[in-house]
Amino acid sequence: MGATPEKSAYIVTGTTRGIGLALAQGVVARGDLLYTISRAPEHRAPGNQNYCCDLRDLAQVQAVMNRIMQDIPYASCSDLVLINNAGMLAPIGFLENIAAAQMEAHLHVNVMAPSLLMSEFIHLSNQLAKSATQSADHLADRLPCRRRILNITSGAASTPYAGWSVYCAGKAALNMITRCAALEQSEGPGGVSISAIAPGVVDTDMQAQIRASNEADFPARSRFVQMRAEGRMPTSAQVAALILDLDGDGQFRNGGIYDLRDAVNCDGKPYIEKRQ
Repeated sequence: MGATPEKSAYIVTGTTRGIGLALAQGVVARGDLLYTISRAPEHRAPGNQNYCCDLRDLAQVQAVMNRIMQDIPYASCSDLVLINNAGMLAPIGFLENIAAAQMEAHLHVNVMAPSLLMSEFIHLSNQLAKSATQSADHLADRLPCRRRILNITSGAASTPYAGWSVYCAGKAALNMITRCAALEQSEGPGGVSISAIAPGVVDTDMQAQIRASNEADFPARSRFVQMRAEGRMPTSAQVAALILDLDGDGQFRNGGIYDLRDAVNCDGKPYIEKRQ
C-alpha cells in the first residue's frame, strides 16, 4: 500500500492583499499546496501557483478553475479546499444613486463568480473521481481527497446597513447559495462539505475604504472609525490563522454559517458561533 497523503491543496481567491493574502501565506507556511486566483499576474506569497483572472468575466472564471483542477496532484493530497475569499465593497451609497453597471460588476464578483467556482469545483472533482476508477461504489472511495468549500461572507448578510444595499444583498445571496448547495451535497455519500465564514470587522484595505467614505453615503461610518481608533479590529494574519486552524480541526460543518467575531481575543479554545 502507498503512503497516506498528508498535504492539503488550497485554492484561494482574492489573494492580492488582506485576508486572502494572509490565507495564502498561512497555507504556504504550513507546507500545504497553494493555488491562488487573483487579478495580479504575480503574487506576493512564495510557493504558490498563481492564476490571473478577472472575476467579473465569467468565461475566465470557468476556464481558470478548469486549469487549476487539471494541475492538482490529487494522489498526493489528503484534502482539497476551495476558499472563496475575493470580494468587493463598492458601490457605497443609497440605492437610487447606484448605476446599473456598478451593481452588475459587484454581483459578478461577490455572487456569480464564487457560485460558478463552487459549481465547477464540485462538477470537475466529481468527474475526476468517476474517471479514476469504476471499482469503488462511492465518490469518497474513488477520490483520495476530502473536499471542502469555505465561502468568506459577512455579518452584513443578516444586518442591513444604509449605503450597503448591494453588498448586504450579495452576501445574503452567498449565504443562501452556501446552504442550498450544502443541502444538495448531503443527499449522497462522498459529497463536498460547504460552509460560510464571517470574519468580522478586520483591519484591511476594505476597512480603509469604509473610513474614507462619505457619511452621507454610509451613515454608520463613524462606528468603524471608532473601532479602528480603539484597536478593536483584528489583523488579517490573526483571522487567517484562525480560519486555517478551525478548518484543520474540522470545525466547519456542511451547511454551517459561522461568525468569527471576537474569536481572536479569546483565551484557550477559540470561540466559534454557528448561526442558524
